[in-house]
Amino acid sequence: MRNHKKIFLALIGIAAVLSACDDGKIYEESIHVEREGGSVRLTGQIEGNHDWASGYSIVLAGFSSDSEYAKTAKGITTNEDGSMDIVLSGIPSEVTSIEICAINRLRKRIARFYSFDYTEQEDTIRIDAGNVDASMFNSIQTNVFDRTCINCHGGSTTAAAGLYLTDGKSYDALVNVPADKSPDQMFFVTPGNSEESFLHLTLNTDISADWGMDHIDMITSSDLLKLIDDWIDNGAKK
Repeated sequence: MRNHKKIFLALIGIAAVLSACDDGKIYEESIHVEREGGSVRLTGQIEGNHDWASGYSIVLAGFSSDSEYAKTAKGITTNEDGSMDIVLSGIPSEVTSIEICAINRLRKRIARFYSFDYTEQEDTIRIDAGNVDASMFNSIQTNVFDRTCINCHGGSTTAAAGLYLTDGKSYDALVNVPADKSPDQMFFVTPGNSEESFLHLTLNTDISADWGMDHIDMITSSDLLKLIDDWIDNGAKK
């Protein structure tokens, strides 16, 4: 009986403490979470993003106006039909453009496929990118041939040395095609072997010094020269 009395008194004590803490009011708990950075949701169709050499990534990324290095990035994944639906969150305030692009291991932009100006908003920004060709060869076409080469190689009425590097003609004119100026009839592009490709020799050595147009200084970006070699070594896929 004495033990039962002790238990009874202990329960009364606990009840007293609880009633003292409870003033009878019901409080609604409200927690405000500050969102860090903006958000973009991008949809569309993409092709060629799976055929890149190692060391590169195809991403949805944010860049500031004064840097070629991504401030934030997310790898692009696709459904079986090539469609994409990607949300990039936590975008820093200094980002001024959102891009579908190729970056290297240092997160440096190597090639841009789609871009739009970005200003942070409270709501998620929704963008439809349409159809995007993110193939490795297309990055060379747009970033090298179109910008540097086609003025002489097909952009006018004729093509120097009969070599057309315009969109739609360049691939068939280069891959497994003997170079007229090669004494050994080396292919312009030998898939899997950049050092045995005449295109590599033309852009990286003084072999063209007596052609009337020295090509060694035409492409000054080491990233683009490496991109071409990596494309060839990766099988020169279209």
